[in-house]
Amino acid sequence: MLIFQLRRSRCLAHHGETLPPPLSITLVSLSALTRPSGLRAKAFAAAACLVIITIGAMLRLMGTNWDEGANLHPDERHMTSVVMDSMRAFNEFKPGELSVSDMWFAAGKSPLDPRRKDRLYVYGEFPHLVLSLVSRAADDGWPQVMERARTIGSVLDAYTILAVFLLSGLIVRSSIASLAAATLYAFLPSAIQQSNFFTVDVWLTSATIWCLLAATLVVTTKARRSALAWTVVAGGLAGLAAACKLPGLALIGAACLAAMTRYVIAGEKRSFPDLVAGVLLTLGAAAVVFRLASPFTFQGPGFFGLVPTENFIKGYREMSNLVLDQGFPPNWQWFGGYGPANALADLALWGIGLPTTLAVGIGIVVAMRNRAVWPRLLPLLAAAAVFVLYWLTIPNPALRYVSPALPAFCVLSVLAFAALFSKPWTSAVAALCVVSACLWGYGMVTLHTTTNNRVAASRWLWLNTDKGVVLANETNWDDGLPVNVRLPGSKDLTWAGLEDHFVFSVLGLEAPDTREKALQMVKVLKGANLLIISSERMRKPIIALHQRFPMSTAYYAMLADGSLCFEPIYRSKLGYPAAGFRFDDTDVQEPWSVYDHARVEIYRKLPCFDGKKVETTLLQALPKG
Repeated sequence: MLIFQLRRSRCLAHHGETLPPPLSITLVSLSALTRPSGLRAKAFAAAACLVIITIGAMLRLMGTNWDEGANLHPDERHMTSVVMDSMRAFNEFKPGELSVSDMWFAAGKSPLDPRRKDRLYVYGEFPHLVLSLVSRAADDGWPQVMERARTIGSVLDAYTILAVFLLSGLIVRSSIASLAAATLYAFLPSAIQQSNFFTVDVWLTSATIWCLLAATLVVTTKARRSALAWTVVAGGLAGLAAACKLPGLALIGAACLAAMTRYVIAGEKRSFPDLVAGVLLTLGAAAVVFRLASPFTFQGPGFFGLVPTENFIKGYREMSNLVLDQGFPPNWQWFGGYGPANALADLALWGIGLPTTLAVGIGIVVAMRNRAVWPRLLPLLAAAAVFVLYWLTIPNPALRYVSPALPAFCVLSVLAFAALFSKPWTSAVAALCVVSACLWGYGMVTLHTTTNNRVAASRWLWLNTDKGVVLANETNWDDGLPVNVRLPGSKDLTWAGLEDHFVFSVLGLEAPDTREKALQMVKVLKGANLLIISSERMRKPIIALHQRFPMSTAYYAMLADGSLCFEPIYRSKLGYPAAGFRFDDTDVQEPWSVYDHARVEIYRKLPCFDGKKVETTLLQALPKG
């Protein structure tokens, strides 16, 4: 029955149909676990966990083609471009010209170096190495690299579900509670979203939770040798996490903390040499793995060439300056009054959803009252706290930066479920929480398996306009319309510039408000037939920064009240779909609401358009002097 449902779901996904959430299998498995005990209970738990992981993998794999080849995520484009550069760089060398040592450690020379030829690259090297080597072996092009990267990310995140289940089982001895925690992560909206994006965050998240599992085993394992072995595993996974993204270095501290916690709780049996050995093994394993998995951070040559490369330092210095640059348009959303409270609200309401937020909150309260679990929770809590603090204190608190803490949140919920499932009258509350979380998380699957708003609007433009139509997009800092799409009856992507069907112009709204900008806008509007708003990347931050952009704010006011004489003729579906409803999330931060379900509007110019009147209104909005 399970195989049949999975095949049917994949078939429906292939044809673009919306899939019903496969919750019945999960609920049957969970309810069965409340009855048997002993070996039978463990067998049920293992089977139910496998079902949840399978469903979680299916939910993620269904959405890997969310933009249908339009390449709408800017970070994905950068990552894929670097992989393609490495594939091309292989052709510069003759077979055997590079030794294995040079291939892996010769920074600036090796085709695998993502910073080769002074390219700016501030992500982890390990995901790049894996994708470059796999893509080189397959000898693929851009579309296949993107598809493979998203697929690998989805599979990695599916295995993260298993780690959540196993770690939850170390915290509490309740199979039903551990399965509930794993189910929360399987349906977590942010986790599903990030698994469908080719970024390094899903790699860091997976390495993080497996490292914390090993660190917790250091605390809970009774045998001395086993504990020392787990310190090596935890340290190695911490080094791998840092090779996925530099904030993963925090896990080295969490792994060392596990060894210290074991020493403290050992009482009279504590051994200081074991503590020293555990910390040294952790640090040594982390250093070795990081050196191997992030080889071009250092100059080389060879393994022991440990001087950081100039490009590595320069890249992070440039990025640090960039995120503080108030003239950089992608930063505007963070300077319009968006602070830590907004980030926390976006995470609680949208990124993980209220049901999961409630379960995590109850879990934290239970943990505070139950001192017996504190040693087992300490590495997890320490790592989660560091990632959350990092996320809330950086200038651009995008939800994906808190991704490494999301599995830890779900593990904390196991304490809530253990308490709720322990009594018959509260079990229904726990079950309702799990079902609600599944319904909320399935909204992200719906978004990624239905036609993307920008893709749908692009098809509409092709099918409803005549050749030579003049389109005015807002800025070159965003993806204008039309994007590359597959039109009905065609298997190949149709490029926006094909056969000069469209004539493009740009308003240049990202420029500072000046008289010259006003004249440019009026000139573009005079010549345009249609005005395109492909997302809120310009309108929302400009209005929020109205004191900085008074003229552009006046322009949007004219568009809204009709005085600009452009009437709306196309609007995409708005909001986040869940449980049969659409929830308006246009005010949520850009990385959540723009890339995969942007708000699209198309306006048509009316005969009443008066360029002189628009110019006067715009110039009057400029501050005097």
